[in-house]
Amino acid sequence: MKHSKFLLFFQLLTFLLVGQTQVYRDTIPVFEDGVRLKMPWAGGINFSSFTQIDLNSDGKQDIVGYDKICGSGGRLRAYMNVGGPGETRYLHAYTQQEQLPDVNEWALFFDYNQDGKSDIFTYTTGGIKVFKNTSIGSNLSFALAKGLLMSDYNPAGSPSLSNLYCNAVAYPGIADIDNDGDVDILSFSVFGIQIEYHKNMSQELYGHSDSLVFDMVDDCWGDMKENNCAVELNTCPFMKLYQEHLEQNSDKVRHSGSCLMCFDRNGDGDQELILGDISCSTVFFVENEGSSSNAHMGDSTALYPNFPNKASTHPIKLNSFPCTFNLDVDNDGYKDLIASPNAVAGSENFQSVWLYKNASSTPTVNFVFQKKNFLQEDMMEFGEGSYPVLFDANGDGLKDLIVGNLGYYITNTNKASLAYYRNTGTLTSPSFSLITRDYQSLSSYNIFSMAPAFGDLDSDGDVDLLIGDAFGKLHYFENTAGPLNTAVFSNYIPNYQGIDVGTSAFPQLFDVDKDGKLDLVSGSQNGKIEYRKNTGTSTSPVFTLQSSFFGGVDVRQPGWFTGYSMPQFFRDGGITKLLVGSETGNLFLYDNIDGNLTGSFNRIDTALFGVNEGPRCAPYFEDITNDGKRDLFLGNYAGGLAFFNSSNVNDVSVKEYLHDSDVDVYPNPVSQTVFVSIKDHTYSQVKVQCVDMLGNEVFGFSSYNKTLSIDVSGLASGVYFLSLQFNNALDGNVITKKIVVQ
Repeated sequence: MKHSKFLLFFQLLTFLLVGQTQVYRDTIPVFEDGVRLKMPWAGGINFSSFTQIDLNSDGKQDIVGYDKICGSGGRLRAYMNVGGPGETRYLHAYTQQEQLPDVNEWALFFDYNQDGKSDIFTYTTGGIKVFKNTSIGSNLSFALAKGLLMSDYNPAGSPSLSNLYCNAVAYPGIADIDNDGDVDILSFSVFGIQIEYHKNMSQELYGHSDSLVFDMVDDCWGDMKENNCAVELNTCPFMKLYQEHLEQNSDKVRHSGSCLMCFDRNGDGDQELILGDISCSTVFFVENEGSSSNAHMGDSTALYPNFPNKASTHPIKLNSFPCTFNLDVDNDGYKDLIASPNAVAGSENFQSVWLYKNASSTPTVNFVFQKKNFLQEDMMEFGEGSYPVLFDANGDGLKDLIVGNLGYYITNTNKASLAYYRNTGTLTSPSFSLITRDYQSLSSYNIFSMAPAFGDLDSDGDVDLLIGDAFGKLHYFENTAGPLNTAVFSNYIPNYQGIDVGTSAFPQLFDVDKDGKLDLVSGSQNGKIEYRKNTGTSTSPVFTLQSSFFGGVDVRQPGWFTGYSMPQFFRDGGITKLLVGSETGNLFLYDNIDGNLTGSFNRIDTALFGVNEGPRCAPYFEDITNDGKRDLFLGNYAGGLAFFNSSNVNDVSVKEYLHDSDVDVYPNPVSQTVFVSIKDHTYSQVKVQCVDMLGNEVFGFSSYNKTLSIDVSGLASGVYFLSLQFNNALDGNVITKKIVVQ
């Protein structure tokens, strides 16, 4: 969870809130190959882990993935299980997704305390932290259980406590290794190569599973090593001293990341492993021929799931760092296998979730290949990056959807193109059908990354096309079809007018100065916006640079070098405003543009609508339902889209802050669970932080729920301050409540 320092809870709550447009998550029907997609606007998947949790207390295990999109900008995505026994059916669980805590680098869900609710194991500096699932019914909540897991590295002698090491690009193996009822952990040592077995001592010490106390009891678990995409068996005896291990391996090559998946392949009570490595394209299966108390790996294959028959039909082979996950996706009671790259780029993206069904009805698994796009097949998926625009491609008066991308991963590279979804609905009830993923065969021009912008640049009555690429250049395609005809793009001009905006051009054609001629504005990787005025004519434009820091707009996070600004200027009641996507996924809103083209624009919001669909968000804000209100299409780096139906877009009135009386906290004093009731009907996130009398943070989380249940049974008796910060204000609307824990 991403924590900031506690806001001063004695600050005056007298800031001015500028009114905002509200948006509501909605759906437009989308068809591909004649089949209606189940969750078209779910946002895409690139490089993800997968585990299960019952999100809504209906007794079925839902799926949560952690997608490593944009490196450390990864995020959790949730999918609700709506299938019956033997069925594989999921829908985007966006409401529950927003109730999950912020996590870093990776996340896996396991029930460590055996209370029937999956807890979260995730990365923290130096190792692993754990969030306890404190949900009541379908009201999801999590509390920090351990900020950093520790382990005794000398359990046979004087205690030597240190962090249970796991790095940022590795998944630990989490399972009940010794079958004693508590959750143990396997993790590569800080030097890599050998696997450490950290035994959970909860049962031995306390007779229950509700503790996270570990002893490192084996520094070469399974008598094996893994390095340089090779497994070496029979390499070390059981239970050597950790210091000896350090001495023997201090000069070895260290690898920076491996993923471990524990599972009992044949029901004999011990755990086998599937390993993935950051430098490998295959996984490695190792067979445990020992026991639950003394693991010994005696066989292996790089052709899994072909075992023991080591054939070569559909083995797991992904370009970069494949990892595997064991979960029952079809509700038949037998756990299936999912493989996905644990990369941040350079691997399968639009077909990156490989599903193998467990076709066995016995304890011995039989993983049979099913598909390469599990979950992705039910959503719009464009590989890496998605840049949506609306454009009437066939001249029928309906706005069609065109989506550019950074590229689909094909044969060791990304291939960019424009996807064309024809609007087959009506003016008021749109519906999109995929016509082609390579609109007008534009991929043949080998443009690396395609961010499209449309506008009539030659005033001939039809709409022309500009494409921004990853190198900051623009590409021009003239529409030669004529007015009201199906567009035909030809007369290609690369490096249009020699324009170079740096890295990653995101253009828009818009009459900024209201002189009747289209001007050019461009976002880029640097987080700023360039403005080029059309100093030519409406039929022969010449774009002359006016500002490379237009309006003082900069959407970078403090201390960041990149921002990936993706601008859309629009007019609201004749007033020019600016919406900008960013690398963080937040939407920025600016006004005070008209008559101020050489000054700084007024930044209204840095997290508009409380919406964040993932890094490098690309907004397109236009009325698609012809109700006079703009709707929001939002692309992201995971290669998917979200759609929000707008309401009251012309509302620029001042909205009051929530007041102290709008938040009820009860019971108070409290000993077990405190409830927070928020009288707010907007789609607004609340960030909750609790501090003690000295100002030390005790816990924190974010939620969109209006009723929160918080377990405080683990807190010492005393006075605490519960701070609630709402994102319906630029400077933060903070309400602080005092609670007494008995």
